Amino acid sequence: MAMSDTMSENLTPRKRKAIETLLTSGDVTQAARAAGVSRETLYRWLKAPDFQAALNDSTRQALESLSRTLVTLGDKAADTLRQALEDSTLAPGARVRAADIVLARILQLRELVDIETRLAKLEREVHNDK
Repeated sequence: MAMSDTMSENLTPRKRKAIETLLTSGDVTQAARAAGVSRETLYRWLKAPDFQAALNDSTRQALESLSRTLVTLGDKAADTLRQALEDSTLAPGARVRAADIVLARILQLRELVDIETRLAKLEREVHNDK
């Protein structure tokens, strides 16, 4: 898991290892062990603003990477759902489930686009007020 250069410059190798392990395992005990520190030390680090900032930055980067990967899989997933909907040899239940998935995702996407549009508008208004 990559951290920004600014974040990693401020952290010891042990702290970087703890963040890497937290992102890959999500387990504090495992992260402490990987970093060679006690759980208590790791919990203390988790309260420190510089460690929190680095962890948040690394988490954001990981989510952005995952998001890019999912976008590349989107067309394939949509094609699979399209085939399931059009395949008359599939059981009706499977076709109904595929249709349900498509409709649910359309509604979720619509909601996300709406939220993003409203947020961008609010950000512009706040920026213009300064």
